Amino acid sequence: MLEASVSGRVAALAEELMECSDSSLDDRVRSLELERRRIEAELALTSGEIDRRRSYLDDGHRSLKAYLRATCNYSDAEAARVGRLTTAAADVPGLAEALHHGHIGTPQANELAVAHTNQRVRDQLRDFAPHLLELAERLSFREFRTCVQRFVMLADLDGAHHDLDESIQNRRAHVVNLNGSLCLDAGGGAPLVNVELEAIFRYFCELEYDADVAARRAEHGDRADEYALARTATQRGYDAFVAIMRGALANHRAGRPAPATEPLVNILTDHRTWGRVLAERGLAPDSTLAGEQVDPFTGLASPDELLAELMTDPDSLGSRRCETSTGQILDPHTVLRAALAGHIRRVVLGADNLPINLGRKARVFTGPARHAAKLLAVQCEHPGCGLPAEACEVDHSTEWSANGRTDQDNAGVECGSHNRLKHRKRWRTRRDIDGRTHTIRADGTIMLPVGARPPFFPDDAPRRRPIPSVVERTIDDWVDNAPCDIERRCRTLRRTALCHAISLDELDTEALAAALHL
Repeated sequence: MLEASVSGRVAALAEELMECSDSSLDDRVRSLELERRRIEAELALTSGEIDRRRSYLDDGHRSLKAYLRATCNYSDAEAARVGRLTTAAADVPGLAEALHHGHIGTPQANELAVAHTNQRVRDQLRDFAPHLLELAERLSFREFRTCVQRFVMLADLDGAHHDLDESIQNRRAHVVNLNGSLCLDAGGGAPLVNVELEAIFRYFCELEYDADVAARRAEHGDRADEYALARTATQRGYDAFVAIMRGALANHRAGRPAPATEPLVNILTDHRTWGRVLAERGLAPDSTLAGEQVDPFTGLASPDELLAELMTDPDSLGSRRCETSTGQILDPHTVLRAALAGHIRRVVLGADNLPINLGRKARVFTGPARHAAKLLAVQCEHPGCGLPAEACEVDHSTEWSANGRTDQDNAGVECGSHNRLKHRKRWRTRRDIDGRTHTIRADGTIMLPVGARPPFFPDDAPRRRPIPSVVERTIDDWVDNAPCDIERRCRTLRRTALCHAISLDELDTEALAAALHL
């Protein structure tokens, strides 16, 4: 009878859902997710009280983890996850509240709980928690995970060095034929090398895909899109691996040297992180003659450590970059070694000094502007889409017809499907004050995840004011009068940052000119 009753309720629920409108189903999912977050927070707090009392000992359980396995029939992994969240909820300020109120999701809370297990960053995590919780609310999960990884790396650089050395030391790769079936096993290695290998593999997979598309077009003509491709994605992946191995062997036997190729991996780093790493290696000055600590990039006063600098300006965590264009976090010193070896691609300040900001002169994003826009995004910017940015299209956030500019501030990176859908459904995209792109429906509502509060948009884009000619000449003279070539390069880098700050009215030009005359 009980099974029949439960089955009847489920059938009734299924029928009820079938009668719901699309908007009602969406509202229901959002309501259920908020309830799920509330329950998850209460579970963590309740488990914490059980752990504090050690009441699990009454039934012979040795730990909270054993209690959860027995009481909730959890797996080891799930019991460990709840245990981590329980500990973090009691120690990280605001975590339990944010989860209980539904502002952050369980995956975001779990990321913070994992970071909390690192005892070397635990103290800094407590201080930085309010800013990370804010990022957890307004960033996608993938972007938030990257921010947490950045924070952990900066808070524990020694640990990051150790993990990197261990990964390189324990690198391995095996290719084995097991009863006629290919078995691949690889792990460890240097992050930059691994990203390059992944890029090479994707490149050959793309070649296999192009071959399938061409063969389908040759066979079916204009109706080709109505037919499936000859191979699945996994089959093309296998064939791509075969092509890589056979091509490498053929080149080796023919004695053909590997030619220099266009780099497949792009490294992005913000100017503050880059300047600090240069200073730590003695490649840029980090103090004035009077001993005052300065930013190696701009020459302005700043703390003498990356983490301390980040703590003084926590809002900058979302804009800190030290990673590949695909989102792989890198140790800053790994990036420096790559730069010294000539493996880094300059993008914003291009090697050919090609213009990036094209203003209203160009109708479409092409050349360096298109490439730079894709580097500034990891994936399609439409909510929930995970297509890599390299396979996406670049379009205007504010349409060209509405006086939208063709520059990075107005660049939107979306896959072809969502780009076409945006025009067909008359959606708009707009950047908030933190630079994050939001999709706005035709009725004016914003596509936001559950629990996220509405973003703040600037009323008007900040107007760049012209640099006074006297100040510009003073900066040029300051660069030209550098005592040595290294100092001249450093001042040239600072000139870019100073001019940008002046154009946004962030610097007192008179005080700056007086300081440069000293």
